[in-house]
Amino acid sequence: MSIYQENAKQCRCCGKHVPLPTVLREYNGTTLCPTTFSNVMEYKRLWSTIGSRPPGNIRKHFSDYVQQLVEETIDKKY
Repeated sequence: MSIYQENAKQCRCCGKHVPLPTVLREYNGTTLCPTTFSNVMEYKRLWSTIGSRPPGNIRKHFSDYVQQLVEETIDKKY
């Protein structure tokens, strides 16, 4: 098994990565593929811009996994 196959198992955004990620990112101690990492950063940016949880018409474009990762770490003092 290649190192990319082993590393891809660390990202839990989906059952199987095709193509396999060659680089992984980390968000709050969670290893993510580049696509999920980008989605997390965008969802977090939207949350900060809006000042609260984005409305459903925006949330529908982000997976439950991405929303969960951000909602566990966002500052909810807004």
